[in-house]
Amino acid sequence: MIKRILSRLLVLAVVLFGVTLLTFFYTSLSIVDAAQALAVRRFTRPTAEQVTQVRHELGLDQPLAKQYAAWLSKAVSGEFGNSYNTGKPIINELSASLQPTLKLASMALLFTALLSIPLGVWSASGKGGIADKSIYLFGIVCMSVPNYWIGFMLMLAFAVNIPLFSIMGADDLKDFILPALAVAIPTSAANIRVFRSSLLDGYNSDFVMYARARGISEIKIAGMVSRYALPPLVTLLGQSFGFTIAGSAMIEFVFSIPGIGSMLVTALGSRDTVTINACVLVIAVIFVAVNFLAEIINAVLDPKKHTKERVYDT
Repeated sequence: MIKRILSRLLVLAVVLFGVTLLTFFYTSLSIVDAAQALAVRRFTRPTAEQVTQVRHELGLDQPLAKQYAAWLSKAVSGEFGNSYNTGKPIINELSASLQPTLKLASMALLFTALLSIPLGVWSASGKGGIADKSIYLFGIVCMSVPNYWIGFMLMLAFAVNIPLFSIMGADDLKDFILPALAVAIPTSAANIRVFRSSLLDGYNSDFVMYARARGISEIKIAGMVSRYALPPLVTLLGQSFGFTIAGSAMIEFVFSIPGIGSMLVTALGSRDTVTINACVLVIAVIFVAVNFLAEIINAVLDPKKHTKERVYDT
């Protein structure tokens, strides 16, 4: 187990290094000059000398490899420098922006689990029936529309027509319910299909036939099969949390949430390369960390092994 964890950590470190490398060099390929953009904000109509001065201050006149090495050495220690756009420390802006995004992702993960598990069990237990077909249709429809459209519909229904929630802001946990649902509904639609398939594989397994032959009740069998089918769902839930962090910009824009997605979009618009690199790195760290945690949970629990042992030892 320890060797497996260390090998996975090494792989994740390589992935993060690749993410920083690609992000840094791709931002450098932009046709918009970061020094020019900052000089325009500072001097309105900058001269060539002023642009050169700004480029020297930012270190953008150095070779690209040297710029990357200098940025990476600081980023490893959590020092991302100051934003080109605001002049404030990026680490402070990241801390403030990350909190609402983590709240959104955590609540969306909770809603996704609450929708995926019971609906997946219901769909699998009634295979081919009305409930199964209805849940299948629900999944197809939800996966076919973008989450920001669902967000608009939820806002129209429960913030305009039935004013239960505020239209914008992120001051209270209540303000995250609608955006979290907008993220969770299409995500859970995909998870339901995977969980249903895993459950059906479990019901068709030999240990279920043996359990029924031993006279174990269907309720206990359903519990064992659910545990047997957990690994794919745990993996998907971990991925959905990471995808929510990475793709939160549209939902945050719809609901006026000042999260890391909004921060990244603003940085892209203002050609704030150091902020772009910092945001992408933080998002990548969260994404790989959550997926690594999901792998560890699956490895520790090993639901399939424990489920079979429980049946055959009964």
